[in-house]
Amino acid sequence: MTPFRFSRALALPVLLVASACGESEESIPVRTCEVKLTYAPQQSVPSGVSVVGEWNGFSSSRLKMEDRGDGVFTARLEGLEPRDYGYRFVVGDKEMLDPENPYSRWVRADEYSRLQVPDCRQPVLELRRFEATPEGALNVEVAYVDGTDEAGPSREDMVLTLDGEARPDAYDPATGRFVLSETGLAQGKHHVKVTAKDSAGRASEPIYLPFWVEPQKFRWESGMMYFAFTDRFHNGRGDNDAPVADVDPIANYNGGDFAGITQKIEEGYFDALGVRTLWVSPVDQNPEGRFIGTGGKYYAGYHGYWPSQPRTTQWRFGSLEELRALTAAAHKRGIRVIADLVLNHVHQEHPYWVQHQDDGWFNTSASCVCGSEWCDWEEKRLVCKFTNYLPDFNWRSADMVDTFIADSLWWLEAADFDGFRLDAVKHMEQVAGRTLRAKLRDITAMTGTEFYLVGETFVGADGRSQIARYISPRELDGQFDFPLYWPVRESFADGQSLQRVDEAVRANEVFYAPGTINSPFLGNHDVARFMSQAAKQLEGEGGDPFSPNRPPPTVTDPAAFEKLKYGFAFVLTQPGVPLIYYGDEIGLPGAGDPDNRRPMRFGDRVEPLEREVLELVQKLGQARREHPALQTGDRHTLRVENDLYIFQRTLPDGHGAIVVINRSPLQRPPLEIDVVGGLGRLNPSYKDVLSERTVQINGTSVVLELPPRSISVYVPAQRHIP
Repeated sequence: MTPFRFSRALALPVLLVASACGESEESIPVRTCEVKLTYAPQQSVPSGVSVVGEWNGFSSSRLKMEDRGDGVFTARLEGLEPRDYGYRFVVGDKEMLDPENPYSRWVRADEYSRLQVPDCRQPVLELRRFEATPEGALNVEVAYVDGTDEAGPSREDMVLTLDGEARPDAYDPATGRFVLSETGLAQGKHHVKVTAKDSAGRASEPIYLPFWVEPQKFRWESGMMYFAFTDRFHNGRGDNDAPVADVDPIANYNGGDFAGITQKIEEGYFDALGVRTLWVSPVDQNPEGRFIGTGGKYYAGYHGYWPSQPRTTQWRFGSLEELRALTAAAHKRGIRVIADLVLNHVHQEHPYWVQHQDDGWFNTSASCVCGSEWCDWEEKRLVCKFTNYLPDFNWRSADMVDTFIADSLWWLEAADFDGFRLDAVKHMEQVAGRTLRAKLRDITAMTGTEFYLVGETFVGADGRSQIARYISPRELDGQFDFPLYWPVRESFADGQSLQRVDEAVRANEVFYAPGTINSPFLGNHDVARFMSQAAKQLEGEGGDPFSPNRPPPTVTDPAAFEKLKYGFAFVLTQPGVPLIYYGDEIGLPGAGDPDNRRPMRFGDRVEPLEREVLELVQKLGQARREHPALQTGDRHTLRVENDLYIFQRTLPDGHGAIVVINRSPLQRPPLEIDVVGGLGRLNPSYKDVLSERTVQINGTSVVLELPPRSISVYVPAQRHIP
């Protein structure tokens, strides 16, 4: 991996140009402010371009933009007060949002691009240089630029820290520059932070520079994502256990916490599974009491989806320090940690609702309870509330957007997260994901550190268009693949033809844009467990989570475990970031929510049939982690029948993998299959990671053995080092 270097000529979508005048090596530069809008159309516009904006009440007297002569149009705005303004470009007679500006502002019922004009007396920090190498060398230079009234820096407030440790020698008061050079940094994640104030007490926006020291560039697809549902995963501290009175245990706090997850990280549980990304439940404080939920039953906030305090951890899960210890333990092993982010709503006890319910922050008069009469989940998706005690945010409020995005970025830094899972994406205006992505993209532009944003849009098998509308370089990296999930359950849990799931995979490949990083999965916390569906335990009252006839604690049907193994063999070898929902790796049973959230079991509490699945998942996870073709290789179906599925993953250099799922109970003769993409060109010998069988690829074909009820994952016999 080459070191990441920052260039001062970074292209910023921000519209305010802050430049330094009178700058020299011996003096502190002073900020000059110029508000300039720039538009570069994709094709010529003979009629020219103008701009309409809130600064003059969207007057019909538009400001004509000047053609620089290279097809780029610019306009300067003078005399604007420091505040936000909405604007649109006008090309011909058509108004349009600024395609390079990710930020939006609603004026009444209309969306405009958002121009943010600050107080130019405020100082700014400029990153001049950033370099981090795989060997642990770091070079950083940050310049203080004084505000227009030249108040000068406040010496005691000029602070640079590395991993939280102040480095006072990094600041040069003569030039206003911070310069830091380090070597020998340990493998893992680090961060630099710079803060500054002028002598009048005005603070600059801080610069936060998280970065990794690791031998190879990380790919989200390189391993599995694991959802460790915090309260139900592992109890590391008994002294913070506190179930709510008069709530059924399946809807109550069970004791899982940050310390429990950290213990399993340090024991190597996730390493053994090949996990590279850990997803944890929402970390915010939830209300203390009990509340009516699904089925008229009482629930506690064990799940984390009822935020009741900003920037405060759920004390039953642990302190911020314990959360930070969790991410630190993961980062030492190269594992990324993403947090579940609840942006659609808060609990009625939350101070934002108490203080701002009449300020336009919430959909009050327009809101209704989702799914109730005259309140369709789709038609009212942007304004409906999940229940009466969860007021729904109005993402058209600029003040609300700024506050909640600031809270999200606070968590990113305070807990050292590597991204977020965005809950209930389709129930929010797209300004939510786009604004968060823009802020993260600024950090990526400075450091090269990438953040994963994956969304949850609960849809049916035909919901690809609903999912795709939120995926782009300006918004989400990907979403949980519900359109693939339903065919996966039908083909593997219900035993329908494998052609059904192949059709879904092929549909994905022609639908989503290149660069999409979706997450295929067998189960999650909102649906009944795969294992109970495979064991046919959900019929009648078996699907009722509160019924005495719900699935028993363990499954004893070997055929159901076989179905689970086939399902994992498929999902864990697919493109994207495959998800393991905690407990699926041992076949944990359960009806719908909340019975699908039973406490996890480890060690001698895992039954023999469950352990077989766990060992299979570990082998598949290690194979994916070690073989790049299973991570990012192109996928090709080679053969699909009712009970036989053969596909390959191939890299451009010819290295690849062949996956064989044979559900037939009959002995079949060896099968000759044509391969594609030069597979085997560099290494014709392939070995099954599960059985150690080997095959030879001869030119464009390979002969595969098909033992009854078998899974094979063939990879190059000699490991490929990228």
